[in-house]
Amino acid sequence: MAGGEKDDSSAAGSGWDGGSRFSALTVDKSEVAQHLQQHHGVKPGGDKDRTPCRREGCGKKMKKESISRHIVAVHLDNKTECGSCGKTFARLDLYQLLSLRRTAI
Repeated sequence: MAGGEKDDSSAAGSGWDGGSRFSALTVDKSEVAQHLQQHHGVKPGGDKDRTPCRREGCGKKMKKESISRHIVAVHLDNKTECGSCGKTFARLDLYQLLSLRRTAI
């Protein structure tokens, strides 16, 4: 899909709070946060409060400030594969940490 959009159509009906899934979310966590505020009533603030992910079938508890990153990394299938070992990372920062550790050895 164009513009970094993900095709989420294979999991329709398993979205936030059990609603239908919006298929055109990009992999940008700030856009995901804005979408949650505008369409799902998620209020800004309280970033350090622990809250569950409300995606159907998930429920993982985390700081509210981490929800958008979690959705991008886990639910939008934004994975990075290491070209050296083939390991797949859900978060780019963890892949970068591995790369730094390898170059330090």
